[in-house]
Amino acid sequence: MINAKNLKWIITSFLVIAVVGYGICISSVLVTVFQGELKDRPICFDANCLDRFIKGVEPALAFGKATSDLVVAIATAGGIVIALWSYFTAVSNSALGNHISHFSIFQSYLNSEIAKRNRINVSSIDTFYWYNLIFPFSKSGLMTVSEKYKKNIEEIHLQVCRSNTVSTTATGETFRYKPHQAEMKDKLAAIGVAITMQPRIEYYEIEDQLMSLIECINSSFCLEAEIQKIATRRYS
Repeated sequence: MINAKNLKWIITSFLVIAVVGYGICISSVLVTVFQGELKDRPICFDANCLDRFIKGVEPALAFGKATSDLVVAIATAGGIVIALWSYFTAVSNSALGNHISHFSIFQSYLNSEIAKRNRINVSSIDTFYWYNLIFPFSKSGLMTVSEKYKKNIEEIHLQVCRSNTVSTTATGETFRYKPHQAEMKDKLAAIGVAITMQPRIEYYEIEDQLMSLIECINSSFCLEAEIQKIATRRYS
């Protein structure tokens, strides 16, 4: 993208070409007049005199015309470049403004939902990390949900499903909440949510509220994305 330094270079080049081109043209006219036969002719302003004068300095004037054509071409191209630069700058500023506004809405909504859940502390959630994980290109104006975030939610869902299967199926394997809690701790950390190891009952209360919070965020901000709905906990 054109920046201020490049724009300055374009303007400087334009001025240099104009000054050098017209300088050569004027110098050529003066040399032609004072070193040729034109200086010996009487001064007159009738049509014939002007026509002879123009023919005498025609090569110099042709150079001046070529300079004018080049200057006009550069000015036109420069105008287009400046217009495009202004457009992209406006688009970039607009995208950044939308990003800030969207993040503010996300943050306010998340905080209001956390306030409804007594087992979740706002300090345990990295709001900025969670938002950027969902919308990695928000600063560019793209509010598309990332594939990485979809995968993170899928992994949380699968962990709940695995624990549900172990706890409800007579396979001889006993469901143990601590290994499950450790797995969930890592998977929640991947989206910016930090939890600590807790006793069984306290942990399940925290997990239920966190799953509810995640579903709430997903349904509100990921409407157009195919986000996996997290399975309901059946283990205890």
